[in-house]
Amino acid sequence: MFIYIKHGDNDQFLVNTNCPVIVLMQHIKTRLRLAESELIDLCDERGMLKFLFQPQNSQESACGLLKARESFIVCVIKCMSDGAYTSVSALLSSVHSAVLETLQTQIDNLEKTRLKQLQIVQALMATSEKNSAQALTKIIKKRKKVTHVSAPDEVQRNTGDKKSRN
Repeated sequence: MFIYIKHGDNDQFLVNTNCPVIVLMQHIKTRLRLAESELIDLCDERGMLKFLFQPQNSQESACGLLKARESFIVCVIKCMSDGAYTSVSALLSSVHSAVLETLQTQIDNLEKTRLKQLQIVQALMATSEKNSAQALTKIIKKRKKVTHVSAPDEVQRNTGDKKSRN
């Protein structure tokens, strides 16, 4: 099946969606002369992003994620070096302001979700470090107990030596 890709000054071209998403996105970047490092996505004409740039979608078949014969607008997503999503812009010159607002709202929500996931990961790491420290403390305490258990044997041997002397 195929879809329409809208860009520029109401230009469009057809693409076959019977391929992995990553291949489709590379083809679109090549066709529009975008940098390989550019983060792009597609949105429908209402401004709903398809989130094709997310890693879990990269190897999935594009025909399973995009409705056949539908028109999509190419969007560029701007990120900071730490991975924070900052903005999105459509590569179509005549886009309604409501569509742009919808796009930006989705990127803002995506950033909020990313931050929540980072907090969860940091909390899990802190808990893991705390659990590791507690486990290490238990091991150290067990080793001390083993040392204390060994000590009376040495004392008995020493006292045994004293008894044999008397």
